[in-house]
Amino acid sequence: MVAELIQLDQAYLTGPVMAELLHGAKGKQEMKSLEAVFATTSHSGCHWRRLAGYGNTLQALRKKGCTVPLTDVLIASVAQQNDMAVLTLDKHFEYLSVECVKVLEGS
Repeated sequence: MVAELIQLDQAYLTGPVMAELLHGAKGKQEMKSLEAVFATTSHSGCHWRRLAGYGNTLQALRKKGCTVPLTDVLIASVAQQNDMAVLTLDKHFEYLSVECVKVLEGS
């Protein structure tokens, strides 16, 4: 699914996604492969006001006992600002008012 979206130029990366992927890379070869994908995939950013709004959301969620990683907030912010969905297995995005496409393991 992801490879197909990249080939169709319908996949976008954000800084937090790239950092998370590199952080989880298993060795130099996997890092080189990721960097090759990064070089051929479009990138998107986010306006600071949207991030500030998510800061308020995070605070409200924390008061309710729910902790959401900041990287998920950054990814959701970019997706919303650019009218995109997030491909994910992560349940944290359910709290962030962003359209999600659930990815099945092995897709």
